[in-house]
Amino acid sequence: MFKEDLSFLEPIFQHNDITDFDIIIVNQTTEDKFLTSENPKIKVINSLERGSPASRNLAIQNATKDICLMSDDDIVYQPNLRDTIVTAYQNFTDASMISFEAIDEEGKPYTTYYPEGRHSKDSLKRIYTWVITFRRLAFKDAQVYFNHYFGVGSVFKGVTEYVFLRNAYDKGLPMQHVAKTIVMHPNESSGRRMGGDNAIYARAAMHQRFYGNLSYLWLIKYIFFLVRCRFIGIGDIAYKFSVGIKGIKMYNTLKSQGKIDQLHEY
Repeated sequence: MFKEDLSFLEPIFQHNDITDFDIIIVNQTTEDKFLTSENPKIKVINSLERGSPASRNLAIQNATKDICLMSDDDIVYQPNLRDTIVTAYQNFTDASMISFEAIDEEGKPYTTYYPEGRHSKDSLKRIYTWVITFRRLAFKDAQVYFNHYFGVGSVFKGVTEYVFLRNAYDKGLPMQHVAKTIVMHPNESSGRRMGGDNAIYARAAMHQRFYGNLSYLWLIKYIFFLVRCRFIGIGDIAYKFSVGIKGIKMYNTLKSQGKIDQLHEY
């Protein structure tokens, strides 16, 4: 058993008072590298299970406060984090989830966000994990968790946030977007991310999940969008299309085997 070195939290909370928050750290590890924390406000959960959906679900199941905020290890929360979140929930008392906004290291918006207001199916596609906050009991009562098949370390390595939030949306949970910046996340190449095999594979599976066989039409449009934006070359079309087809087929295989529960997404 190793005592947890919590120094990695310092840059994340450098603009805030860390004692304002109750923190859960999920340590995906092996039996010989379990960690422990002596800080009563920082709970460490050692897990032998792999994958980001598993760790996020563990965090949700072990949370005790009213509002949950998803995090990552390469972010920096912006000043007045607690007050910004609390004020938003005071202003939107019926919201089960409130998303905020992120900037990159140059201070530019991390993505093009939809205007402030109620979320739609499309607006949820612009929301990444580190700007998601939600009422713990509302999501618990609705049995909304991260789908084990979508996310880093899973079968479909991507779109984990959208599947999570879309499940909540389909169950009627009110979700609000507030145009306030709460976090900095290092910029990533959107072209590399969107045109990568993992992204195409996961997005094709996700569209099969929510739109059925219209996913094939979406895949054709998406591949040509990637070409038009020069995220992939013309010579890549056939291969990238085959990657998407494999994602759709894998989703259908898992569904036919009863491994993906579309009702509970868990």
